[in-house]
Parts: sequence; C-alpha cells; structure tokens
Amino acid sequence: MIYSYVSVHYNNLEEVVAAINKYASDHKMDIDRFVQDQVSNTVNWQDRDLKSLLVSQMQSDDTLIIYEASNIGRSTQQVLECLELIRDKNITLHLVKYQQVFPNEQEVDTQQFLELIQHVDSDFVAKRTTEAMQRRRKAGLSVGRPKGRKNKSLKLDPLAKDIQKYLDLNISRASIAKLIGCHPQTLYNYIEKKKLRRNS
Repeated sequence: MIYSYVSVHYNNLEEVVAAINKYASDHKMDIDRFVQDQVSNTVNWQDRDLKSLLVSQMQSDDTLIIYEASNIGRSTQQVLECLELIRDKNITLHLVKYQQVFPNEQEVDTQQFLELIQHVDSDFVAKRTTEAMQRRRKAGLSVGRPKGRKNKSLKLDPLAKDIQKYLDLNISRASIAKLIGCHPQTLYNYIEKKKLRRNS
C-alpha cells in the first residue's frame, strides 16, 4: 500500500498536500491512505500518529510519501531515529521537497544520505530563524538592526558553524548559499570577511 503523511503545522497546508498529490501523480502512484496528523511536529514523532502508522499499520514493501524531513521531527536525531525504523521495516520512503527516494533496502547510499542530512540541517536552520523572527514581531521587537548602529555581529554569524561544516564537506559556495538560504554574494563576502577556509 501507498501511504502519505503530513503533520498539520503548516500555514500553507493546502499547498503542501497539493505538492504531495502532484508528486504521486507525476510518479504514477495512487495514494491509498492520506494521514493528516493533528498533533504538531514540535511533539516527538514517537508521541504522534506517525509512530502508530509506521509500527502498527504499515507493512514491509509499503511506500510512504512525506513532504519534507520536518514532518518527521524537529531535530536531526529524531529524523535519523525514524529513518532507521523505516529502513528496518523495509518501507520505501519518498521525500517530495528534495525529490529523494530511499528504497526498501538495508544498504543506504552514502552520498544520497549526506545530501539528505544537508537538506535537514538547512531546513531546521531556516525554520528556527523564521520562528525566532516571528516571535520577535509578536513581542513588538525590532527585527532589523537599530538605525545608526553598526552591526557588532553579521547576518550569517548564527550559521557560521554550518557554513564551515559545508566548506569542510567540499560543497561549492554557490550550493552552500542555497542550503542556508542567502544570496551567493552575501555568503562570498562573509567567507572572505571571516577568512573561512576548508579544513584539510
């Protein structure tokens, strides 16, 4: 059977559902059951309908379609825990946003797995940044720097560790800019200003 799962934390839930349906149609797959979890993805995946779906309902050789990694959990560790269960049950996983397919095989393609982790890290950084800005706006606090004051810290400082990690993985600067969601020139300027280099 083919299942699809989405947690209802999206503001644009209808667009996410439409993207999943389009992906299934493009790949000539008929979804047998569409699960919309009413519990937010801020709750551990083991305390949501996702665990029940994977443990009690899905069988070996079934297929699961999920929009993106944040549907699974809000940390890389949670995502990895869930992926291990999916692999152990021989379930084929489709991640729509990344156009990635993990077949029901015990061996994992290392390159594909690294690409997934990059997507996961990038998604979580972007979501944390967006949520922090939303909290500041709700609290009536300024989002940008005060007028007339120079930045003591730079825009990309919170992502410095991620940038260095991607440089160490020998990922191109253009690709890193996409991963962290900034203009390439902004990244180039930051790397030069901070004198970041790939650690050999």
